[in-house]
Amino acid sequence: MTSSIAFGGFPLTGTSPGGGALTVQSLDGWLSRALRRERQDRAQQSGAWPSTGQDSALPITVRGQAVYSTDVAAAAERRTILALGGQGVSDFTVTDPAGIGTRQVELDALIVSPVRDAMFTYSLVVTACDPVMYGPLTFASTSLSGTAGGTGLVYPLAYPLNYGVAPGVTPGALTLLNGGTTSYWPRLRIDGPVPNPRVTLVETGDTIRYGATLAAGQWLDIDCANRRVLLNGQVSVRHLVSSSGSWLAIPTGGGSITWTADAADPNAELSMWGYEGAWL
Repeated sequence: MTSSIAFGGFPLTGTSPGGGALTVQSLDGWLSRALRRERQDRAQQSGAWPSTGQDSALPITVRGQAVYSTDVAAAAERRTILALGGQGVSDFTVTDPAGIGTRQVELDALIVSPVRDAMFTYSLVVTACDPVMYGPLTFASTSLSGTAGGTGLVYPLAYPLNYGVAPGVTPGALTLLNGGTTSYWPRLRIDGPVPNPRVTLVETGDTIRYGATLAAGQWLDIDCANRRVLLNGQVSVRHLVSSSGSWLAIPTGGGSITWTADAADPNAELSMWGYEGAWL
């Protein structure tokens, strides 16, 4: 049972911003999955060779109606609804007993059909180019701390021997959730000053390293899904980045993130945005 639906921040259920009573009559494609495959027929044999499937984009269709107290309110909100989506990507969010799920969708078609002066029906067709459904956003941040050199051995000797703490950097650590069924890529921001920062996903060993120094007031915007790294959110510095693994893809069950650098400054910070879960 679906409790609420929203497209581009506009509710399609309950009471609209214009005072209409909104009802969704059908929601097709939201909970579905399609794979594209390229199977090769077996030469001189029955059947075909198995193939590795890839998830296809997901078409979603919503049909509903809206009822208003006046024809003026209905006419005004028709215009508002027709402006939804634009030409970019919008959030399509569904809340059901399992929780909140969001897909990034593009608008394909939107038809509004007046039934009478204060009532109309609509048909909304969108496509989720990314077929993954994401749970609510999560956020976490951590800094680095330095360790000073120890005092060395103290005489007379007492066992067990304690050589003190070696100078260096204490790694910062974060935990990202994933209560879903598939991996997802987080988004990172590293604020300087920090030399040669390195981020690691403990469970898989994935690493991302920036081979330069971030000055005070500078930051890195790291989009792990698209493998894009921007200095101050504008200039690509991908040529200064080395990586191993799959760019910190958070596995099902969640993951632990650590980061370190060549030196620690109390103003340096790693911030990460993830999701409570990701589902196919």
